[in-house]
Amino acid sequence: STGQEAVGNIKSELQLLLPDIKIFLDVDDLNDIGALEDYIQRSQVILFFLSRGYFRSQNCLREIRSSLEQSKPIVLVQEADPDKGGGTLQALRAECPEDLQPDIFDKDWPLTIWYRIEEFQLVSLKIIAEALLLCSPNYLDKTSLPLKVTGELQIKALGFSTFAKVWASPANAGAKELAEELVTAYPSLNVSTAEEAGDATHMLLYLNEHSFSDERLAEQVTQARQDRLPIVMAHENDLNLGGCPFSRFFETTPQELIAGGLYKDLARSCFAGRHREVSLALLAKSLGATSVKSSADLRSSISESVSVPQRAASSRIGVRRTSKTLASTSGRSSAAAEHV
Repeated sequence: STGQEAVGNIKSELQLLLPDIKIFLDVDDLNDIGALEDYIQRSQVILFFLSRGYFRSQNCLREIRSSLEQSKPIVLVQEADPDKGGGTLQALRAECPEDLQPDIFDKDWPLTIWYRIEEFQLVSLKIIAEALLLCSPNYLDKTSLPLKVTGELQIKALGFSTFAKVWASPANAGAKELAEELVTAYPSLNVSTAEEAGDATHMLLYLNEHSFSDERLAEQVTQARQDRLPIVMAHENDLNLGGCPFSRFFETTPQELIAGGLYKDLARSCFAGRHREVSLALLAKSLGATSVKSSADLRSSISESVSVPQRAASSRIGVRRTSKTLASTSGRSSAAAEHV
């Protein structure tokens, strides 16, 4: 299965974030394929990892039908990477048997997309963890939980301490709208939509299916590179905003720019939904934003006070040399069972 590696990672990280949780993963824990329905029955929540070919597996269809027959809550996780079986939700739905489509895709089950960039994975893990906890006895009366993962990238944690002005060329379709999103998140950021860079500190190069359809953009990018004006590239992935695979830009970008090394620098990915905040924060960092302390943090550092432990559900984990904590302002949850 193209999703085995991903669901293995999801399982291990959830166990670190929620140490009381019991997770059954078929490739790890299934001893008797004939008992598949029994495992479903003993689970509180069922997680389906959707990738191309998933609905062609007879055992996966057994899991789905059993989950629906037993009215189990479902969490959907969609693979994002086309090279690892990712596809649009519409394409994945088309692979699903017609009689199952309404119960899987039309019921408003919690849904998140699994990206292979750590900052975005934290968002997905938090969405999954929230969905699991809301099905556990302690939180059945809740509709959402104020969870926080230490280390997650948030807009409010960043700010511009020096002058920053981003140039969104009118020849770059969609750049103005993305710049406006950035200004909404960071009011101290300045934006220019003039024909020339002027006193801008950075050029925003917005990459979507319409990029370089205006010949002026290639000339402006060339001039910006000659002037050593930093270019911050934003790769749109939201299909509703013209998102497309990055490989497309090697077909639409003038060859002299490609040969000159335009794409040797990292383009920031722009995703939709709850991942958008991380996209904007990463772009802000590329534009010069730095970490800022809240007034509470400043008061704490000044007084050197000792924090009082809260009654929060928290657990310390270490991933890629970082430590993260998943916390809730509510009381500690009892163990929840999940089937992946």
